[in-house]
Amino acid sequence: MENIRLLWGIVARPRATFQRLNENGRRAWWLPALLAVIMVVLPIIVASPIQARQAREAVAEMQAQMSEMLSPEQRQQMEQAQQIAASPLIITVFPSLTGVLGLVVGWLVWAGALYLVGMVAGGHASFGALFRMVVWAWIPYALRGFLQALYILLTGQLIAHPGLSGLVAGEQTVEKMLTAPPTAGQMVASDLLARIDLFLFWNLALLVVGTMVVTRLSARKATALVLGIWLLLTLMGLIPTLIGGLVLGHSFQ
Repeated sequence: MENIRLLWGIVARPRATFQRLNENGRRAWWLPALLAVIMVVLPIIVASPIQARQAREAVAEMQAQMSEMLSPEQRQQMEQAQQIAASPLIITVFPSLTGVLGLVVGWLVWAGALYLVGMVAGGHASFGALFRMVVWAWIPYALRGFLQALYILLTGQLIAHPGLSGLVAGEQTVEKMLTAPPTAGQMVASDLLARIDLFLFWNLALLVVGTMVVTRLSARKATALVLGIWLLLTLMGLIPTLIGGLVLGHSFQ
């Protein structure tokens, strides 16, 4: 019951709750960590039947478009590719493992960056205290994962354009991807906007409040610290998308 009150406190009274956690809640971080892990995996599991069907349809569409050019051996290879693309290992297991791994690595990177830069800015906090604070600040993303899973269950559709990515990303079919692939700039813009939603701002606000409490930095320093780290990590996260877009564009020239 105490942990439930702490969860509600992060939503309703974040500063007071972070102060309480910093003083007496060192062992309570397992609950938001468990919720975050579950809510990373849940949307993947819920979406797996839809993704498996779409993967089979995509391979079948490619096979139909290239049927006249395919030999019997190549058709057999396409059928095998169809089975692999729709396998639970590809659709569910790998995305779940990479999602959980990315979550934990993200917590460690955020805590490490706050610890190092916070010390330079004059803050006083241990890495463990910052790590626990970062885990608690991830509550908005756990709620987002739950809402995403609920949306998929109720509508039977995947979330095609998360965040604000729908502003630049149109509906892409296999035929469109082959004839007019997106440019590197479009892919980077879509990836960037996909990261931006209300849950991001909520998460950043909690990180600022938690950093102020744990490191005893001023609101101005804590805000600059959090926004600077977010900008740096976001730019680094866009590098693979940029490289993939350049390679894709080069291959279609």
